Amino acid sequence: MTSSLPRLEALLDRSSGTAAPLPPALREAYAGDLRFPSGDRAHVFANFVSTIDGLVSFGLPGLASARHISRGHAGDRFVMGLLRAAADVVVSGVGTLRVEDKVTWTPQQIFPPAADLYREVRRARGLPERTRVAIITASGDVDLSLPVFRSPDVEPMVVTSVAGAERLAARGTGDTRVHAVGEREPTMRQAIDAIAQETGARWILSEAGPTLFGKMLQERVVDELFLTLAPQLAGRSEERRGVGLVEPKAFDPESAPWARLVSAKRSHDFLLLRYAFEQGQI
Repeated sequence: MTSSLPRLEALLDRSSGTAAPLPPALREAYAGDLRFPSGDRAHVFANFVSTIDGLVSFGLPGLASARHISRGHAGDRFVMGLLRAAADVVVSGVGTLRVEDKVTWTPQQIFPPAADLYREVRRARGLPERTRVAIITASGDVDLSLPVFRSPDVEPMVVTSVAGAERLAARGTGDTRVHAVGEREPTMRQAIDAIAQETGARWILSEAGPTLFGKMLQERVVDELFLTLAPQLAGRSEERRGVGLVEPKAFDPESAPWARLVSAKRSHDFLLLRYAFEQGQI
């Protein structure tokens, strides 16, 4: 099993805080500890893969998935699985769900060779074996027949508005918990606070897309960004804009978020970077 794990090379590590209980094989593959700061509130960290020029999706029909950016690189998928395994809850948005409709956000789905090791991490953290996944949608327009809501490996939850909850209730929610926040559109702070309160989560992983990520940055909800830099350039044209890391929000120089480089690791020609935002806890 361990022979099928990638071996990352640590270039820089300034992380601090509580170390996730990694089995020796995972710690060796990750080239060190995976640490998160402790504090009075849930710690939110996002994960993306992008091209050198900052696109997270080509935005083309049938080619919008992030796997066309990473090309399924083992190091990136391994870290995605590790972050999912360590997190109390994985958060995403309905827009990402429409593009990645087969995803369940479980660690074993993204990197099966480390499935048993990921389970060890969850057991050591006292987490349920089933991955808690929260989908944020203001409208409640979400297809509850998709795998993430049907998988035996997932505890699904939807965070929506009061109107969205009524819409879902009229169709039947099955085993999916629905948490209503706000009359029309929950803020990111309301959504994250609701998820933390509902689950007791301390470490929350966001795999939401650029739109929700932009809102998180604007509301200063996200503490850290794990960013895999794929060694390719996508370019942009008037006809093909692609999708950037933050969409459609644009910051001005006075409000643009600044971050501190926490760690840098290498997997072949991929760089795996970790940034803490100024309002974060590192």
